[in-house]
Amino acid sequence: MSLRQRPARPSSDPATSASSDPPNAPPTSSNHGSAARKRIRLNRVLGRSVPIILLVYIAYAYDLVVIRYAYRFLHVEQKRTLVPILWLLPTHALFVWSLRAYLRVFFAHDAPPTSGAADRAGVLARLRARLGATFPDPDQAQQQDEQRIAQAARALLQASGRYSDVRIELCQPDGEPQRCWRDSCNGRLKMLRTRHCGDCGTCRVGFDHHCAWFDNDVSAAATLRPFVAFLLSIPPLYTLALAPLFSSAWRVLVRIHSFASSDAGISGVWWSQWYSWLGGPAFRWMVGFGLGASRWSRATPATMPHESPRAPIIVALGAVFTFVASALATSSLTHLRHAKLTVDVERAKAIRGLQRRLESAGKSTDSQTSVAAIQQRIDALAPVQHFRVSWADRESAERRSRVVSLSIEEGLLSHGGPWTNARRLLRDSVGTSPGWALSATALRRVLEKAALLTPAQ
Repeated sequence: MSLRQRPARPSSDPATSASSDPPNAPPTSSNHGSAARKRIRLNRVLGRSVPIILLVYIAYAYDLVVIRYAYRFLHVEQKRTLVPILWLLPTHALFVWSLRAYLRVFFAHDAPPTSGAADRAGVLARLRARLGATFPDPDQAQQQDEQRIAQAARALLQASGRYSDVRIELCQPDGEPQRCWRDSCNGRLKMLRTRHCGDCGTCRVGFDHHCAWFDNDVSAAATLRPFVAFLLSIPPLYTLALAPLFSSAWRVLVRIHSFASSDAGISGVWWSQWYSWLGGPAFRWMVGFGLGASRWSRATPATMPHESPRAPIIVALGAVFTFVASALATSSLTHLRHAKLTVDVERAKAIRGLQRRLESAGKSTDSQTSVAAIQQRIDALAPVQHFRVSWADRESAERRSRVVSLSIEEGLLSHGGPWTNARRLLRDSVGTSPGWALSATALRRVLEKAALLTPAQ
């Protein structure tokens, strides 16, 4: 079971279990026959494995940096006290800050448990309540968003005095409300940028993506800020903690490589054998290095405490981890500057792939069904949202409604300039609409399309 003890998730149709928007039609009875069959999701398998791998890496890295190098080598052997203290204090401070950001996402939960439930659940529930972020309830967020939009619309239409009780709701092209029928959502109404996570089995407000590093959802409403903070903390933490060990790790790597290349025993069981090439050159070198490291550590017991075969491995893995974190942070901030979350970018990529398939299918004479299915999928992923605008006309005493659409190119997601978009999505909004909600500019555009507001000159 996950440490966060997710709510029970009923089985879902394998065909609709991805972390994307489902069809708005309720499931038919034919779907329930296959609903009992579950499939293994790669993202969930990685989500169970990656945090454990990170924990093991941190344990070995801490042993190398603090125990072997700072304490046993600098303090005990070289009798130096001030240098390790001045070095380890900022290192630990940055490590604690990074760990706090990680746990903020890892222990994020739907709602804080009550005191009675926390007492019954024990330590894990207390950790979730104290360390984890809280995902906003989609139903409550929907109500708050409707109230905020209604208040903003009244302010924009106050000058005309003709329209009252203006309501703006996310809808389908035919005007029917947008609903989620997947897992346990059971037809829940959806607001702008609320999407369903197939791995967690629920809708998330401001959903960005489900991250295997944390085995949890990254959403603009709860965990996006600590997620980006954690990624940005990795490069300086890696440099500060492991930079003093770069030279010694390189020396160990060179010694082990030289030893493994010249040792007759290793040559007899590995280098000279045909099967050493079965996994390719990289696999051949890794196994040879492992054999050399094992024999070298036994043959040279008088090395310094931090000059162990683990040192180059820890430094190399840390470099890979730092590169991945830097790339993720850069791409995330770049997307946020354009007011786009990861799911928006992935949907755009999916549309481009479907368009290529559509072109290929269009060249075939017997693929009309395939063309229609691909086009339907493209329409479902299109970066356009439909809004049902309803109002009471004081002159005619009638209630009217109109369905309008707004695309990303028309400012559906933007809140202003690039850094304004990023700031709105990364911090709590005070006195303004949340970064994942409909912006004032987009709201004005919707009212203009509904002919309730005169277009700005």
